[in-house]
Amino acid sequence: MLQEWLLELLAGFGKLFIHPIFYFSFLLAFVVGMFRVNRERKDFHTRVYDIYQEIRYILPSSLFLGLLLSLAAIGFGLTLPLELLNVIAAVTIVLSAGGFRLLSPAWTIGLAFLIFIVSEKIGYSFIPYDGLSLNKILMTMAIILALLLITEGILMLKRGWQGTSPRLVDSPRGLKVGVQFAQRLWLVPVFLVLPAGDLTAPWPWWPVISVGSETYSLIWFPFLIGFAQLIKSTLPELAVKATGKSVMAIGAVTLLLAVSAYWVPLLAVVSAVFAFVGRIWISWRHYAYEKDRHYFFTPQPKGVMILGILPYTPAKKMDLKIGEIIYKVNGIDVNTESEFYEALQKNAAYCKLEVLDVNGQNRFAQGSLYEGQHYELGLILVDEGKELAAEEAK
Repeated sequence: MLQEWLLELLAGFGKLFIHPIFYFSFLLAFVVGMFRVNRERKDFHTRVYDIYQEIRYILPSSLFLGLLLSLAAIGFGLTLPLELLNVIAAVTIVLSAGGFRLLSPAWTIGLAFLIFIVSEKIGYSFIPYDGLSLNKILMTMAIILALLLITEGILMLKRGWQGTSPRLVDSPRGLKVGVQFAQRLWLVPVFLVLPAGDLTAPWPWWPVISVGSETYSLIWFPFLIGFAQLIKSTLPELAVKATGKSVMAIGAVTLLLAVSAYWVPLLAVVSAVFAFVGRIWISWRHYAYEKDRHYFFTPQPKGVMILGILPYTPAKKMDLKIGEIIYKVNGIDVNTESEFYEALQKNAAYCKLEVLDVNGQNRFAQGSLYEGQHYELGLILVDEGKELAAEEAK
């Protein structure tokens, strides 16, 4: 039996690489990257990150979480019909037309959940589940939704705030100010049990959540998780982490409701609706909070604020951060972008910056400059009209 399971694990592993979602995720990330680069060139006449930036985040940070979910899924025998997984994949592709913004599991799996229930209620079921328990399928689907929603929150906390894209927008008073746009796409491969195949239960109590089948197979199914968030009133790290914590909380409550459906089947539907509405509420709350808040990335009365940092540049090596304010360059006070670069040219081989960090503490940043390196240090600065900036700050 052990040999059969090992062979099935290998077969399930291979199914990942023939699934359309696997390749679609890279295509989607590439297309979104193209739009981002075009926006950055329009705003700053240069790209901040290359076109492959979104692709780099797809797998590395999510593989370990996918492994943990796989252990839980196989250990408890989370079983779904292949046709239902195909509906989830189709819904994911349709919602991806909106970019990464609509790819929360609360919406992709939640919408597939709704489609499945409605098709049952109107008597037009296109998902065969002969011999399987409908209530157990709904409960399993709700548990997977909850686990992936918690995963979304963890990924946002760990990586969602990194490498945000700066943008320029017009403030209500006509001032050019900066905002940050955070967007990420993660591919989370999870081993799931299919209620068909040649495998038999390895233990008498397995699967814990039985759907009525006696033979099984495995599939390494690629779930897509994405989010997008515009941030104007604070640092990206603070905003995205706050959203990530809220998503994790919604996921934890959803999981509690989904597990409780083992005793009260109706709670499976309640948990899916709660996750769907809860995720909408989190997005709306962020939008409502940001709507009336002052812009964070604005021209400063003293010094110049960092809006973006190009990778592999002197600024990156000097450990400068977005949101910091540079007020002296090579001992010279600077209040505009032109003054910044004039002071920088005073010493072509070395620069010393006096910086006010995001915690309000003064610090020094310094480094050697070499021929061929980025002549602007690799910084994108916020600077337009000190009179307007002072008025905006009132």
